[in-house]
This record gives sequence, structure tokens and C-alpha cells, in this order.
Amino acid sequence: MANQPILTVTLNPALDVTTSVGRLQPRHKLRCSAPRYDAGGGGANVSRAIKLLGGTSCAFVALAGAMGHQYRDILVAAGIDSEIWESDGETRFSLTVMEDASGEHFRFVLPGPAFEPGQAETLLGKLAATIASGYRFVVASGSLPPGLPQDYYGKVARLTREAGAAFVVDAAGPALAATFAERPYLVRLNHREAQELIGGDNSEEAAHKLTEDLIERRVAEVVVVTVGDQGAIVAAERTRLRIHPPRVQVKSSVGAGDSFVGALVLGLAKGWPLEDACRFGVAAAASAVTTPATELCERAATERYFREISGSTQEVDRLLQA
Repeated sequence: MANQPILTVTLNPALDVTTSVGRLQPRHKLRCSAPRYDAGGGGANVSRAIKLLGGTSCAFVALAGAMGHQYRDILVAAGIDSEIWESDGETRFSLTVMEDASGEHFRFVLPGPAFEPGQAETLLGKLAATIASGYRFVVASGSLPPGLPQDYYGKVARLTREAGAAFVVDAAGPALAATFAERPYLVRLNHREAQELIGGDNSEEAAHKLTEDLIERRVAEVVVVTVGDQGAIVAAERTRLRIHPPRVQVKSSVGAGDSFVGALVLGLAKGWPLEDACRFGVAAAASAVTTPATELCERAATERYFREISGSTQEVDRLLQA
């Protein structure tokens, strides 16, 4: 399926179940609204965002059991091409409950099925063959399931480099740090993940310093730190960017990061300059936060915000029509 330039990798997917209730109360039987089901997990969400923005990708997903079959059906219904690796056990699910009285949402995320050591090596072989079939960008996003070593994304980064593709990673903690030795093309962190690397300092100055430090250490070609409603800080060898988002009314921050990555990589796959691709990412994140939980960006809103951020309607129209 390498006719698409982008492969997303989801090793710990979750069937996202979203419902609502008037008010959360302990020890009561709570009558919920009809549930909504989505194919969740970082990489799959990135593929969903790319599809919503008019692009194409292939989602490599490790699935198991009855929930895995339901998950696959959702991908098919959404028109997302996929490469499925069948594992043992049962694909996890996550539950999001919207409380009507407060407008708040509560997320309950279960652990994924545990991998055996032999499965980890077999999965890596399947990934190697898939990546080598001709993708230009490989996006690894989300957590690792139990049983996979923390350096697993580092191994995927090495396979990607050997195949001549660009590796994009959106992860946290040791799983992210393990990719640095392989120097991925692009590393994306949100402000909370950045704090883990800089000892809890959540200031914008610290985020700027982190991007500079990671570039100087040559752990990646591009480092992006997204800072919520403050937009994104971008650093590369000859580039320093501070991209401010448009003002929007926030409904839910869920899905903003995956929308950002999806739009960014889609722009890069189209041959856009890094600055424009990052602006497109910020626009997609701004769109995503205006939608309810588990919903991602909307194309029309993203393109409208992209024009607003860029300040050049003619140039943006040229990029969007390319």
C-alpha cells in the first residue's frame, strides 16, 4: 500500500468509546447517551486527521480480538487504508464520559494487551517490510503496549532511516528519548512532555531552551514543542519559529496534538516549506479544540485558520491547491 507517501504506526490502539451523562454521581446507576465509537491511538488519529484534511495515508495498527475486528471495521468505514498486524489478547478500549452539567469530560484509559518477546521481534520484521515498500514519511505516535521495550520506537526509527524515509515521532518519556540516538527527522512534544525533559519547568522560555538544546545535540533535524493555546515553537538547523494560533472557543483539547501532526506531515508530504507545514499544523490543532472530545480537525476550519495565521491568502491558496 505504498502508493501513499505517509505511513502511521499505532502499536497500542484503543477503541474510543464516547458517551455523556447529566451528572456524574458515585454509587448511582448512570443512564448514558448512545455511545460513539472511534478508532483511537496516536498513529490512527493522525491518519484520521490526514483523511479529514483531504490527504491519504496508510495506518499500520496492531489489533487483537473482537474489539480489534470492530476497530478495523471503523477504519474501513472511514476510508482509511490500513496494514493490520494481528496480536494476541484483546485490543483495549478507552471511555470518555461527557458531563452535561459542567461541560467537563472524564477519560478512562485501559492498558493494552501484553506482548511476548517473540512477538516483538516478529512485529519488527513486519514493520521493516512495510516501511521498505516505499513510504516517504513514517509517523510513530502514542504509547507502547506492555511487553514492548522502551527502545522500540528507536528501532523503528533505524528501520525508517535505512529505508530512506523520514521518521516523525510523537511520544513521551523513555520511548521518545530512545529515538534520539537514531536522529529522527522530526520530534514533536507537547508542553507536558517537554516538562519531563526539563525538570518540570513549564515556562515558555524553558520550552524555547529545550528546542534549542535538542537541535544543538543533534537528536533530530526538527523539534516542535506545542504549547496549548500559545501555539508552537519550532527549531531546525537554520530555522527558529514561533507560531501563534488564532483565537477560538475551546470545547475540548482531545485530538489537538494528533491533528497538528497529521496536518504538519501532510504539508511536508506535499512538498511545502517547513514553516508553512507547521502553520498548517497549528491551524488544524485550533480547529480540533473547537470540536467535541474524540473529534479531530475539520478541513474548512483548518484552511480558514491557516489563511489567518499565514496572512497571505494568495500563497495559502497556491499551497492548498498543489
